[in-house]
Amino acid sequence: MKCLITILTVFCIALVMVAGCTTRVEPDTTPETTAPTATPTVLPDLRPQPTDVVPLYQQVSIQISKNTVATDPWISVVFAGGGGQSYVVSMQATVIRSDGGIETEIAQSPGIQTTLMFAGTTRDDRAIVNVTYTDGMTYTVKDELVPFQNINP
Repeated sequence: MKCLITILTVFCIALVMVAGCTTRVEPDTTPETTAPTATPTVLPDLRPQPTDVVPLYQQVSIQISKNTVATDPWISVVFAGGGGQSYVVSMQATVIRSDGGIETEIAQSPGIQTTLMFAGTTRDDRAIVNVTYTDGMTYTVKDELVPFQNINP
């Protein structure tokens, strides 16, 4: 009888061991880590686009200039008036710098010599000026490249 109990015990232990070995092992699903890839630097779009055709009675003059001091290159956008200045509600200027910076300023009800100042670069920058009129229309009146001209050619 002792022999039968020993055989049954060994048989049960063997069954437990075999049962544990027959379970399916799942593969490791840990995602494989990859080295980060460098994202390409997106250069700013410095190509001026065509401007809108403003009705004659709403035309105004905008002057854009850049200083030539390399330690402090700034861009000025000046509202110079015109036949349509009484119809102007706002002037919005955006400067896209060659270093990728974008800056926007708005002048509400600009008068003659209203000036918006922007930080520039010692390379070419782009200036876009939109004017909104009393009839609700907004026109792009200037879109131009503003080059940095070194005083020592």
